[in-house]
Amino acid sequence: MEVVEKLIAVSVDVILALSALNAAFHLFKDHRAPSVGFLLVACSSALAVLPLSAPSLTAAQKDLEWAAEALGPVLSAFGFLWLSQDCSTAFVLLLGSALLPLLADWLSADGLVVMSRCVGLSALSCSLTVCLFAGNAPGVVGSVALSLPALVAPRVRGAALGSITSPRAAGGLLRWLLKATMAGGCWTTKMALKKFLHDLKGWD
Repeated sequence: MEVVEKLIAVSVDVILALSALNAAFHLFKDHRAPSVGFLLVACSSALAVLPLSAPSLTAAQKDLEWAAEALGPVLSAFGFLWLSQDCSTAFVLLLGSALLPLLADWLSADGLVVMSRCVGLSALSCSLTVCLFAGNAPGVVGSVALSLPALVAPRVRGAALGSITSPRAAGGLLRWLLKATMAGGCWTTKMALKKFLHDLKGWD
């Protein structure tokens, strides 16, 4: 059973890494901020596959995974806001979310859970507002999928705390499902951003 669980975990991480890397590659030319976010997700998932034995490397990988789940949706939302020409909101969201990693060492575990969910909700609300008004259905689906890990089971420097389910579930089946959903969100958001830019060029 343990071998099967490890195989599933590795498979999900590989799928997420490939999906995020594909999105980062195809979006880099026209959507730099979302591309950086997807690259962050891809790197964290790729490192999760490697058998890291050193405690310092394991801790760094967990921190990178936490940062990817927290900031990935923000950078995606930045892309939608930028395309909608709401640059002020985009910069406020970006600067506000940048405080999360800076304050991580100063906040308690519960405080960091609250902050992570606030950042996730802010990014999701911005993306949904833009996509709903633009009639961009893939953007709605992708934004929800990318934000689920930060909202359902936010990590706290490597630990999945504050889950709406039991901590054991957050570390097992739920975590795999969230990563699989996030992989789908990477692909859907890539299509949504391309569609949004194509529609804008068509209006011009």
